Amino acid sequence: MQTDSTTLRCASAVSSLDDLDAAVAEVSSEIDARLDGAQPDLLFVFTTHHHGGDLARVSAELVETTGAAEAAGCTGAWTAGTGKELEQRPGLSVLAARLPDTEVEVIRLAPPGEGGWDADALPIDDPERTSAIVMADPFTFPVPTLLDDLAETQPGLAVTGGLASGGIAPGQNILYAGADPVNSGAVAVLLKGGTRVVSAVSQGCRPIGPPLVATRVEGNAIFELRGQPAAKVLFEVLESLDESERELFQKGAFIGRAVDAARSSFRPGDLLVRNIMGLDPQRHAIAVADGGFRNGTTFQFMVRDGASAEAELASVLEVAGLESMGQASGGLLFTCGGRGQGMFGRPHHDAAAIESAFGPGFPLAGFAANGEIGPVGGRPFLHGFTASAAIFAPRN
Repeated sequence: MQTDSTTLRCASAVSSLDDLDAAVAEVSSEIDARLDGAQPDLLFVFTTHHHGGDLARVSAELVETTGAAEAAGCTGAWTAGTGKELEQRPGLSVLAARLPDTEVEVIRLAPPGEGGWDADALPIDDPERTSAIVMADPFTFPVPTLLDDLAETQPGLAVTGGLASGGIAPGQNILYAGADPVNSGAVAVLLKGGTRVVSAVSQGCRPIGPPLVATRVEGNAIFELRGQPAAKVLFEVLESLDESERELFQKGAFIGRAVDAARSSFRPGDLLVRNIMGLDPQRHAIAVADGGFRNGTTFQFMVRDGASAEAELASVLEVAGLESMGQASGGLLFTCGGRGQGMFGRPHHDAAAIESAFGPGFPLAGFAANGEIGPVGGRPFLHGFTASAAIFAPRN
C-alpha cells in the first residue's frame, strides 16, 4: 500500500476498560478526533490478556471502526500510552499513523515448524530507506536468527520491536497481521520511503572500570583480558570500586561488548549488554550469556539499577530527538516487564521520559515485552530489561 498524504501525523489512545467493545469505542473515538476524521494508513495495536476470548477480534474491530488500511500488533503483559504505563490492569493501546509517501507492508513470518521464513519473505530493495518493526511470539519464533540474517543481508536496515508477552506457553500469545490474529511466528511491518524510524535503546546499565580488550576468547567464554586471566582482571576491577558499586555488581553482574570494533571509548548505547553467567575458577574464565566473541573485542563491566537506567534513557532519547530534527510525530515503546515500578519505584517511568523528551501529548503506544528489539552499534539485537523506542519522523 502506497500512501500519498502530505503530512506525517500520529494519534494514540489507551483504555483500561474491562469491556472490550467499550475499550475499542473509546480508543477509536479519541483517534478519530485527533486525526480530524482522517483514516489511518497504519494501526499498531497492543492489548493485555485480560480481554480473554475477545482478543482474536481486537484488530479486526479497530480496523473497521477507524478505517485503517493496515494493522499490526500483539498481546502484552501490560500496555503503555502517552506518558503512562498501565501495569496490573486491563489495557488496550493503539497508535494510528498517516504516513506520507510511504509504502507500508505488514507481513506474517511463519515459525520454523510451519516452513519458517527466508530472505524473500521480507521484500526489501533499499535497506537504507526502509524501517522494520517486528513483533514475535517468544515460544515459536527464533528472533536472534532473524536479526542475525537481517544484519548480514540487509545492512543499514533499522529494526525495532518486541516479543509478545503475558502468555506462559505456546499458543497463548496473539499477534495481529492486518485484521487477522495468529498465535505463532512473527509479524513484520516494513515502512519504505517517506517515513523513517529513529531508534532509542536503553539497556539500563552503566560501565564500571576501564574498557578492556580481550586477548583470548572462545565461544561465550573470555579467558584473557589485556593478556591477564579474565577472572583475575574482574576481581581487580571490583577491588577498585566503592562499596555501593560492588554491591550492585554482586546483585547483577553484566558485561558490555563493543559492537563497533573501531571505538575505544563509549557513550550510552554503544555497548551490547549481556549477563555474566559465572566464573570458571580452574581456567580463570568468565562465561557470558552471548557467543561468537573474537580476540580483540573490547569489553567493559557493567552494573544496572534504577538510577543508571533513568540516566541512560534520558541520554539516548536526547540523541533520538536530535536525529529526528524536531520532526518526530509519534512513537512506540517496547519496554521490559521487569522495568516499570519494580525498577524505578514509581509508575510510568519510560513512557513519561519519552513524553518529556518529545513534548506534552506526544503520541505513544506500547507494551511490556518478553524481550526487546533494537540496534546497538548499527546492528539489531534482542535485549532484556531494556526500553526500546521507535520514533516516527519524515525522511528528508
